[in-house]
Amino acid sequence: MKQVAFDDRQVLVYNQRMKNLKKPDTVRERFLQPMLDAFEQCELTRNCSEYSDRDHLMSGVQRVIQNHCSGRAWIQHCQLVLNIFAGVAVFFQALKSKRRMEMVVDVAERVRLECNSRYTRNPEHDPLAQHPELERFSVYASDGHTHAAASHDKPIGGKIRPINHIYSLCLRTHSMAHIDLTQPAKGKKKEHEISTLKRVGAKALRMGEKTGIKVIHVYDPAIIDYPQWHRWKQGSGIYIITMEKSNSAFISIKELEFDAGDSRNTGVVSDEIVLTSKGGRLRRIRYVDPETGKRFSFLTNEFSLPAGLIAFLYKLRWDVEKTFDQLKNLFCEKKAWAGSAAAKCQQAAFITIAHNLTLMLEREIKKDEGIEDIKTLKRKEQRVAQARAKSEEAGIKFNPLVEGVRRVSKRSAQFIRWLQPSLEHRTCWQQAIEQLRPLMEEYLS
Repeated sequence: MKQVAFDDRQVLVYNQRMKNLKKPDTVRERFLQPMLDAFEQCELTRNCSEYSDRDHLMSGVQRVIQNHCSGRAWIQHCQLVLNIFAGVAVFFQALKSKRRMEMVVDVAERVRLECNSRYTRNPEHDPLAQHPELERFSVYASDGHTHAAASHDKPIGGKIRPINHIYSLCLRTHSMAHIDLTQPAKGKKKEHEISTLKRVGAKALRMGEKTGIKVIHVYDPAIIDYPQWHRWKQGSGIYIITMEKSNSAFISIKELEFDAGDSRNTGVVSDEIVLTSKGGRLRRIRYVDPETGKRFSFLTNEFSLPAGLIAFLYKLRWDVEKTFDQLKNLFCEKKAWAGSAAAKCQQAAFITIAHNLTLMLEREIKKDEGIEDIKTLKRKEQRVAQARAKSEEAGIKFNPLVEGVRRVSKRSAQFIRWLQPSLEHRTCWQQAIEQLRPLMEEYLS
């Protein structure tokens, strides 16, 4: 039989086709693939035969998922189950390594950006995509979150103090980023969050967004520093939305008109420009929640968006609190892994990688397998229906923006409990999918 000769280009094309046809066939492969792709692009890696950077990433992200209470317990698990044979000293030395920290942070950022590229302005996942006024805005819910101190942390001011990190959740995609660890200066007991934000600088708060995109951070009142808001806005296109403190003393200088016919302004009582004690101008929006009748007063240095949309963005800030609940109660990340700042920053980066990989896997399952968390969505719809009925009973129009958000704010306990053994036992994809399907439809009896 005559043999056909292939040139190098044809061989490359054929190999690429074969590679594309070969899909990962286990949950573990699909879950980890975006991280491993990011690792291949990272330029901060080194060849470490004793404990490779790849093994370090695999170990760190799975430690977040698998709920092991101590480092030594996790090292033993790695040796017995994951075939990662780093010793105790090597493992903790890697956590202290500044170079490894920079590598993990780089991979975490690449994974986050991949998550954003998949879901930003996708109406199915992005509740802000329907508002044309937000076309040139990226919106983040940012906040501090504490872990208990590591076992060998040294006292500060005579007391072992909790570890505080600042995280940021994209309100378009739900991807998560770690901004920084609060680090008290010498002689200080702690660093306030606004001081941390000033220290990391505007470039970090831009969240990697392109020039021309305005960045909103929705934050609790810990971010109040009005002159700093002005500098962030003028120099870097960064805007803040927060709650007014009860002891604020502003002078109202101008009432702004708002479109009462725009259903998004449901609940808005007033929209005005106020003057701070140092002469700066801010926007204050007073709002009454149609469901509870509770009054709110929001402050922002953004003057163009509809008032009701500003109030809605602050309501969405609750999503970051739900994410913290997921980290603490489902991933059981309640304590620092080690005492060094590098180790704590690595842990935070691993947490964001685990969150973003879990989010992408959940959405891949919905897209490819048609499975979503029906039981949680039903509960959410029931809560919205009850809130609407309560508003109507009080003769108040219900806010349509609340009805427009269908996505769940965190992964369910059933999904995480399915993911944990699927990763550990390398369960094949189709078998795992059939195990997951009934869990997403109803609670186990």
